[in-house]
Amino acid sequence: MDHRLSLAHIEQAMHIIDPVFLHTPQYRAEPLDSVLGCRLMVKVETVNPIRSFKGRGASYFLASVPSGTRLICASAGNFGHAMAYACRSKGVHLIVYASVNANPLKVERMKDLGAEVRLHGEDF
Repeated sequence: MDHRLSLAHIEQAMHIIDPVFLHTPQYRAEPLDSVLGCRLMVKVETVNPIRSFKGRGASYFLASVPSGTRLICASAGNFGHAMAYACRSKGVHLIVYASVNANPLKVERMKDLGAEVRLHGEDF
């Protein structure tokens, strides 16, 4: 049985994902090595336009979505940012549903990235 996670799929994704989300800096967390009993590496996931790892997944997903498609998602922030960024670069219309209590700065950023944001409900 083939597993979805494979080196071939990872290599394929490297050619599909927007380059701004590739080559994330990695550093060894030496103080934690002896505590955890292994060599631990950490990735800095804030060095990209949306400051989140979620851009890679959104970029990969949008690669299979035809231009002109309309998408809807629900998000309180980072996923909405990722989808808005990827949709804008692909020319795909995006509606993001968020709670009326969502962080206003995150909502504005989704709008700035081109998403139509609809606030509905008390809780995400």
